[in-house]
This record gives sequence, C-alpha cells and structure tokens, in this order.
Amino acid sequence: MHPRPSRTHGASRPRPAGHGLLMAASVLVLALLAGACGARDDRAGAQPEANEPAKLTVAGDSIALGLGVTLRDLTDAAEGLDGDPSTSAVETKVIAQDGTGLARPDVFDWPERLEQLAAEFPPEVLVFSVGSNDTQDLTDPDGGVVATLGDPEAWDTEYSARLAEVFDHFADTDTTVVWLGHIRPEADAVADGNRHIHELASQVASERPWVEVGDLAVLTGSGAVETSGCLAPDGLHLRTDCYVEASEQLLDSVRTALADS
Repeated sequence: MHPRPSRTHGASRPRPAGHGLLMAASVLVLALLAGACGARDDRAGAQPEANEPAKLTVAGDSIALGLGVTLRDLTDAAEGLDGDPSTSAVETKVIAQDGTGLARPDVFDWPERLEQLAAEFPPEVLVFSVGSNDTQDLTDPDGGVVATLGDPEAWDTEYSARLAEVFDHFADTDTTVVWLGHIRPEADAVADGNRHIHELASQVASERPWVEVGDLAVLTGSGAVETSGCLAPDGLHLRTDCYVEASEQLLDSVRTALADS
C-alpha cells in the first residue's frame, strides 16, 4: 500500500508574508480575522448570508470533543450581535469522535469524513485537533499496516500525507482550517508523539495559506515542555477550566472578526 498522496494546491496560491506557526493567542486572533471575514483569495463557499451565524465546526479526537462541547455551550448561550439572538455571531457544530485520529482509518477515516464536510457543508472555520491516539503503526482503511513506528521516516511521510489530505479538502472552499496541537500529557510516549505530530502539522500548514496553526499548550498557558498543569485526573484530557479558557480565546477571535466585517 502506497502512502496517501497529497494534492499540491499551495503552488498556485503564493503564501502570504507572515503566515506561519502561531506562537501566541493574539497572533491566532489576527489569523482568524483574515480568514473568517472572507478577506481571502478567489476561493468560494463558506460565506454566511446576512444575519445568519457563521459556522464553526470542531473535528478530531476526545480532546477536540471536549473543546467543541465547551465552544458549543458558549455560542449557544450567546445573545448574538448587539444582543439580537437572530444574529448570533457563531454557531458551533461538533463532529469530533472519541478514540480517533489519523493513524487508524479502519477505525475512523477523518480524511473521508472531512472531504464530505468540505463538499456539502463547508464552515467558515474548521478546528481540527488530533494526535494523542496516534503514537502507533499507521494502517490503511482495511487495517493493513502502511508504516510502522519503527521506521520514523516512513511514518512521518505517511502521517504528513494524511494531514495534507485533510487540509487540502478545504483548499477550494472559503474555510479557514485551524490546526490545534495538544498539550503535553503525563505519559511520555504520548506526549512526545503528539508534540511531534504538532511539528509535522506546522510544516504541512506552512505550504497552505488557508491553514492556521494554533496550540492548546499556548491557548491554555500550560506550556509544551513540562507536563501540563491543565491536565484532568486521567493525565490526558484537559480540566474544564482549561477547556473554557482555550474556547473563550478562540471564540473571541471569531466574534471580533465577524463584528468588524
């Protein structure tokens, strides 16, 4: 089985100056301002009608699920622009799935699911976050091993191709894709794996102007080197207050963009 090929859209769209890894929440805000307001190139779709809320979709694993549910609670409770519920700035949809990632498409195929989303209901903003389930051999949709952890070069090549496939599904829409890296959990193998995946995602995103890079370690202020102070008792997921902190920063950036557009 050959690695999944990535489509090369970046060559036809020169990368804007200053685009890259977002190392602070304020930079992520500025990046979302450009994307969510529609100040993009000639890509089509994902433009809300007047007085309709912008669509924010959260996809990924159980960590993304916790973030998405928190974002949805915040947007559901919002009164909308100028206090008018009919003009609620953001509507959040959560399609995250517990126990998933990009390693095992025989369990859940995120590239296939997001291809469907891009074709049928592209949102203004897609937040995608996986990694903590992916420190394992990579399989194809039938369960056959494509790349083993014992072959780091092949593993990185295949995983990067899967990231590219996810991102490239939105190349011809007006969706801003926001990749979010995970915080460092207690288990060193998982921590080293998800931080390495964040590095791979940052590299893949650097060639794609419609993809922004964020980091839950930055949004929560928990850091990416030591075990995160935001960890829940299970040593993997985030505490509720840290989900709220990260969600409020993301949501504020999108609302500001829409209010100023």
